[in-house]
Parts: sequence; C-alpha cells; structure tokens
Amino acid sequence: MTIETGMLKGLRQRNAFTLIELLVVIAITAVLIALLLPAVQQAREAARRSQCRNHLKQLGLAVHNYEATFGLLPINRYGDYAYSSVWGGPFEDSYSWSWLASILPYIDQTTLWNQGNIPNVRLKDSPAVAATIPIFTCPSDMLQGSAARNETSNYLRTNPLVGMTNYKGVQGSNFCFGDWANPGTAGHGCEPWEDGDGIFFPMNFAQKVGFRNITDGLSTTLMIGEDVYDPNSPGVGNFGIGFAWAHAVEACAMAAIPINAKRPDGTPYASTDWQGRNGFRSRHIGGAQFALADGSVRFLSENMALGLYRALGTISGQELVKEF
Repeated sequence: MTIETGMLKGLRQRNAFTLIELLVVIAITAVLIALLLPAVQQAREAARRSQCRNHLKQLGLAVHNYEATFGLLPINRYGDYAYSSVWGGPFEDSYSWSWLASILPYIDQTTLWNQGNIPNVRLKDSPAVAATIPIFTCPSDMLQGSAARNETSNYLRTNPLVGMTNYKGVQGSNFCFGDWANPGTAGHGCEPWEDGDGIFFPMNFAQKVGFRNITDGLSTTLMIGEDVYDPNSPGVGNFGIGFAWAHAVEACAMAAIPINAKRPDGTPYASTDWQGRNGFRSRHIGGAQFALADGSVRFLSENMALGLYRALGTISGQELVKEF
C-alpha cells in the first residue's frame, strides 16, 4: 500500500457516519420540526386573524358610509310575520335581501349591485346571489377562497347556488328558545327575527334606526360578528341557520347565546340544533372578533360574563356596561 492510498483510506474512515449517529441526527431534526411547527401554525393563524379583523373593519366602515348617506343603518328586507306582503315572503322567491347586500356599493361592489338588479329582483332570479365576495369570509374558516355552494336551508328550499359569509349582523340579545332564552329589553319581546333589540335583526327595515338611536353608546354596542361555516347546520326547520350572504336571516345572528356556545353541561350542540347554534362562533382560539358601532374591532372572550355580552348586543337597553 502506498502512502497516498493509506491516507485516502483513513480519510474515508474519518468522514463516514455510523448508523447510531444518523439516527441521532434524524431524532434531533424531528424534535426541532416538532418545536417549530406549532410556532409556524401560530404565526399563520395570527396573520389570518389580522386579515379577518381587517374584513370586519372594512364592513364597519361601509356601514358608516351607508348611514352617512341615508341617515339610517343598512336594512334587511325580510318578508315574514306581519310584513310578508312587503317583500313577497321569506324564501328565495322573495325580495328578502340582506344588510350585506345593502352595503355592496360601499365595498367596491357597485357593479355587482347593478348587474344583480338588487333589490328589485327576487333572490332566485339574480345572478348576484351566487357571487363570491372575499371580504365576506374569514381567512381562518374553510369558506375562505371557496366558490359558491349549493345550500338548502329554511329560507332557501330549492338548494340554490349561493355565495357564503362568515360575518353576520348582531340582531340583538332577545331570544325565545332553548337553553339561552332571554327576554327583550324595553319595548321588545323575545322574538328575535321580527323584533330584535340590536342593530341588524332581519326586519330592521320597519324600525328605521340610525346611529342616533343607539343610546347605549356606539363604543359599547356590537354590530357585526363572526360565525363558523357548518355545512350540516342549514336545513328546513333549522330556523335562523344559514350562510348565504344575500338572505336577510342568514346574514344575522344573536348575542343572547354565548360565543362558541356549548350546552350548559359543557357538551357540544349538534349541527342541526338551531336553538343552540344561532349565536356567534369563530375558529380563533378562545373567542371571536366583533365590529362595534363606533367602527372599532374587538376580540371578545368566550368566557366573558353572559350578562355583559348580552348588554353589548342591545342598542337601547340602558344596561350599565363596565370595561370589557
């Protein structure tokens, strides 16, 4: 063996990895990835939550611009109860356009408003109903970036193709049903769809409410909140449940029910349990984000006192609201 051959052989021996060394390297890499992955996921969710907050901020600004133009808050046109003849009924063959539809010209959707002939045509006859509007969905939810979906609900009975929303108007804190029944504040009963004690109940067109009527204070009144899409929730008989942005009822939810509500015993509600799922929900851990009437956006804990949360949901309940 020459000197050069011996040196090369020794060099190869010194550079080789043993099986144990390789396994140690793999184990260390796996631990580092396991430590890094939650941090990456948290960073991504923080970015999604920030974008969701921005969507709420833009919707709140659109509401303010609408109110500045008309002197009234955006209206829902729900045709039911004593007003069924006004909008032609409650279903997709009616003119029951939502408050989200009302603000389309104020979120750079004037073309859609005009092409869809809103609100002068029945929902089922307007191409606008199937439009996907990115600002109406939360990046943390499965609806983000998705196309229109077919939905059968108590209000859309022919399974039409509809654009979706995660953002719903706060219709108040009164609710007649189930575990979270709550009487209305002065001048209101517990019927939430006909006579909600908040801003965006489905028949708010009959009340003609402007910011001047929010006597509880704009900074202590909830206006818009989040909901989580559940394709199994809407259905005939599941009152109030749906995710079509165009329909007045499906664009509203109640602050009578706790955020991310579970049954009083801590068990989850079934997807079709409309009495427990008409509240606000989010995929942000620990609570949900809301736009208030003053245009600000706040994250509210799912563990906040129910009385305080309900007080924030009314416009003139005269409740004493402490710091939140």
